[in-house]
Amino acid sequence: MNFISESGRLTYMDQKLVIVESPAKAKTIGKMLGRDYTIKASMGHVRDLPARTFGVDIEHDFAPQYEESKERGKNLSDLKSAAKGASEIYLAPDPDREGEAIAWHLKEILSKANKKAKFHRVTFHEITKSAIAKAFQTPSTIDIDRVDAQQARRVLDRIVGYMVSPLLWGKIKKGLSAGRVQSVALRLVCERERLIQAFVPKEYWNFLAKFSPEQNQREHFVAKLFKINGDKFEIGNKKDADALLTAVKGAKSWSVENIETQPRRKYAAPPFITSTLQQAASSALGFSANTTMRIAQQLYEGVDVGRGGPVGLITYMRTDSVAIAVEAQNAARSFIAANYGQEYVPPKHNVYKSKASAQGAHEAIRPTDVTLTPEKVKEFLDDRMLKLYTLIWRRFTASQMAPAEQQRTTVDVAAKGSDSRTYDFRTTATITTFPGFLRAYNIKEEGAEEEDEETRYADILKALKKGDACRLLDALSEQKFTEPPPRFSEATLIKELELNGIGRPSTYATIVNTIQERLYVLKEKGKLIPTDLGFQINDYLVLSLPELFQVGFTAEMENKLDEIEEGKIQWTAMMHAFYDKFEKWLNAAKSVGAPEASKASALMTLLEGISQWDAPEKGASRTYDDRKFYTSLKKSFDGGKAISARQWEAMLKMAIKYESQLPDLEKFAAEHGFTADLADAAQQIRKRQAQQEEWQAKREQAAAAAPPQNDMAEVFTAMDSVQWKEPEKAGRRVYDDKKFYTSLKTQSQGGRPLSEKQLAALGKMASKYQDQIPNFERIASILNVAPAETVSPEASAAANAMMAEADALLEKFSHVTKWNEPKKVGRRIYDDKVFYESLSKQRSEGKALSDRQFAALQKLAAKYQL
Repeated sequence: MNFISESGRLTYMDQKLVIVESPAKAKTIGKMLGRDYTIKASMGHVRDLPARTFGVDIEHDFAPQYEESKERGKNLSDLKSAAKGASEIYLAPDPDREGEAIAWHLKEILSKANKKAKFHRVTFHEITKSAIAKAFQTPSTIDIDRVDAQQARRVLDRIVGYMVSPLLWGKIKKGLSAGRVQSVALRLVCERERLIQAFVPKEYWNFLAKFSPEQNQREHFVAKLFKINGDKFEIGNKKDADALLTAVKGAKSWSVENIETQPRRKYAAPPFITSTLQQAASSALGFSANTTMRIAQQLYEGVDVGRGGPVGLITYMRTDSVAIAVEAQNAARSFIAANYGQEYVPPKHNVYKSKASAQGAHEAIRPTDVTLTPEKVKEFLDDRMLKLYTLIWRRFTASQMAPAEQQRTTVDVAAKGSDSRTYDFRTTATITTFPGFLRAYNIKEEGAEEEDEETRYADILKALKKGDACRLLDALSEQKFTEPPPRFSEATLIKELELNGIGRPSTYATIVNTIQERLYVLKEKGKLIPTDLGFQINDYLVLSLPELFQVGFTAEMENKLDEIEEGKIQWTAMMHAFYDKFEKWLNAAKSVGAPEASKASALMTLLEGISQWDAPEKGASRTYDDRKFYTSLKKSFDGGKAISARQWEAMLKMAIKYESQLPDLEKFAAEHGFTADLADAAQQIRKRQAQQEEWQAKREQAAAAAPPQNDMAEVFTAMDSVQWKEPEKAGRRVYDDKKFYTSLKTQSQGGRPLSEKQLAALGKMASKYQDQIPNFERIASILNVAPAETVSPEASAAANAMMAEADALLEKFSHVTKWNEPKKVGRRIYDDKVFYESLSKQRSEGKALSDRQFAALQKLAAKYQL
């Protein structure tokens, strides 16, 4: 409904507000819904637990203390403003736990901005006109059970991360993190690596023979030794292998002992779910799990394929169900009949069984329109999008086709060797009589496995009959060694997580990415290898909290979350049951390395003998008072509180520090059973002293090399008036000149000399802002900044010509609309668009490009054929 206001503007009454997660999704849906709807994007979660505090009230049923996202502040204000003018608000985040939680948080926030608005929950598994129309015709309400499942997962993860991570800080180093699921994934990788390290290769030998049928000596086939005297065999050294080969070559009459031809059917794999898509994209395309999900998100949210606006090309990509809507199956059957022939359509719909925990309302990942073949959409997709779409399209199309029909022929050729033992060689060949679903693939692509036997011998084998004589043309032996289990790739780790019931479709990519980002695991040649830090963390967690980070327990918790979503149990009841166990495990973990009460009591009594305590020592952030610490600790211990591992370590170090006042400390330690603990503490002290000496030496070197303090004061006085540029973000780092300068100034004025690297960085910064620095020449001489070289007219002209060419190329790049996806090589991410934008910004600020930057720009221009 609308009317014309007095101002002459068209004003909408009953305005409908639709909120989705991303701008791309908003753009696609906006074109489909029309002008009666205002489409906004939440940009992900709008509320979460606080970043710097615990945020969970354990005593009051684990109540989460949510905060509105500061990062989304401006966007959230925009959403609140839009909500005030809406009569109906449609919450349309993704159809999974995270999406349901986002919808609930949006309602909690926006209902305060507009108490009269009606809220609706709309879900869809594909972004097409028909799916969107159906979703908005039949809106529902927020599924609180699903929200509770997400809330329980979030609180679980916060409790584990917040309470376990500090144990790592005390035992290994600050800044480390433990996670309920990430630490189990790390455990799988570490345990696999340990198996590989412990593996001892075992020698074995294979034997191959080339035969020719007597009735057709122009042909031959190759067979492998299968049995000796009707039994399986094992040869483990060259001596026995040579003897066996001599016996085979000495056999006189070879004949066909047995021949068997059997028909078999090869069925297509089910359509993709999240995990199998990630695995296939890794194997066939070399994509990481993160890359796969990012590209799939683009295909789901909408691409303009020349149909009057963007349209979603695939269904929702976070799913563990292989179910297919009947309409999609019927459309596929019609397409298959029209393009491959009716014989490729199975008599009944192909139905695949999902695992028990799969979400029934979801579908598998499939194209939204099977008639949009890869060939039809290739001009609208970049290379990586096309590859992934092709993978999905072929897998789905094949899954709806008839099975391949094959004939498998097995032939055994036998004879008595010169050692009187019977040697049985076997060969097998398979031929495809009807390709069935294989027609949807290029045979070597994912989903259509290569034939597992040689096909070239099929015609020869089919012509043989039992008893036919054969001639031995040659025989050879192959030395082999058993191999260790392979290292995990991202794909195989995801498969292992899925098999063990760990994680869910929405979390697989995050899990494997997190352990790499934190440098607990490195990826080398596509394989995941634990770092020393990863091993340290895993070993400590498995030792101190074995039950919490057990694969079976983690899977059990995932099942509990599923039960919450299904409405079978209350999330708070599950949390209480978990926390009762967790608290006991955590307390036990804290006591790992703690002394027995008798040891603690003995040392506590010994320390009473210290009469001359050192004066309190003031550190950077606290005062260290040995006497006060000991008095407080003794009072706590006398009150019945146990000594923790960290307190025990502090007591041992205190005993060593005041050893001159504690006669016969080592003898006392031996008598009370803590000699090893004392030795460990002494070693830690020596290590710490060595680090401090190294640090002091570096500090003295820096002080000797640094300009005099008065000169540095002159530098900072000159630079204090600089108008600093706004912080710049490059990748994940933010470069803030003002903040960095302030930190250097604070350090210098606090009496700590700047290091050689810090002085060089300050010199660079001074050069950058030299136009604002009075008497820059003097400042440059203090900081040892090299004066600018005099440039010859010829060099200046060449530089100007190079910049003119660079500007022309940058102008051409401004018209590029389709950029290649970012590519990760090692730890670096190469993003063509970001690189272009950084160079463009550099030139807009009047800065010249370096020769290296210019060469890279030319290379990029050739890549995009500019």
